[in-house]
Amino acid sequence: MQQQTKVRRSTGGSATKVSHSRSYPRGVGLDFKKLPCLTLMSYIDHHNVPIRNEAPPSEIAVAVARHFEAMEVDEDTVINGFLARLSAGQALGPARHPGQHEYDRYALASADYARSTAFYDGHVPGPMARRRRRSKNAASPGEQVAAKITRTNENGSWILASVQRFYAESETYDVQDEDDTTKLIRLPWTHVMRLSSGTEGCFAKNTKVMAIFPETTSFYRAVVSKEPVWKLPKGTTTPVVKEIVLKFEDDEDSEGHTPHRRVPSRYVIPLPDVYFHEDDDDVDLVPINYGAS
Repeated sequence: MQQQTKVRRSTGGSATKVSHSRSYPRGVGLDFKKLPCLTLMSYIDHHNVPIRNEAPPSEIAVAVARHFEAMEVDEDTVINGFLARLSAGQALGPARHPGQHEYDRYALASADYARSTAFYDGHVPGPMARRRRRSKNAASPGEQVAAKITRTNENGSWILASVQRFYAESETYDVQDEDDTTKLIRLPWTHVMRLSSGTEGCFAKNTKVMAIFPETTSFYRAVVSKEPVWKLPKGTTTPVVKEIVLKFEDDEDSEGHTPHRRVPSRYVIPLPDVYFHEDDDDVDLVPINYGAS
């Protein structure tokens, strides 16, 4: 069955018009209309499904269902790929560096498998797709975040705050200083970072980070000085890091030694340029000319 949603070019050649259908395909057993609109838009962005800018949620669900119905899936390939991903950790071999946790080995193997089997169609997400992705991942009201309240990048320019509201239209936050609950600050999305959950696994030894200095509510630059210790909480299947040992910048004692300091992993975050970096920006759409001199 052919997909009903398609792009038709006008006779002028400058504008495009997307036709649409309101009838839900009978061959699709899944009810996409029950999914949140942001989930449907993630599908739309990933598969480049054409829809009208003013399309309501019901029309978006129909477009997703029709695209899903038209997809050709090789069941053997899917099952074999799933099994290969499960066994990838065992095929990885010995640890890549001393002290590497088994969970890290499986995570790396799964990531390698995902990269080797990923499909890339040559298109990076456009501004609207990235905007929707940022709205989907925005911090919720009441959530603690790191907020930049100065225009400089000096130590202490990021503080601990709590989100009061996120405005999707302008991509701005209203946040409240945890030290001064009478002060409400409006900030752009580039000045707000969500805190760690302790499960990310991106804070290996020697990683440059920002963290709350003990007995303060301000973030300062630091370096992870010891490998994090992973633990499996009782009743869960997800390993976490409770504390991270750091050495802060400009924290030398009278003898010039920088002490190790333990900080809850929740208050250790990547540097801003790492946090806000998007993998899509790494894509080089210009083919390399190996024959050029």
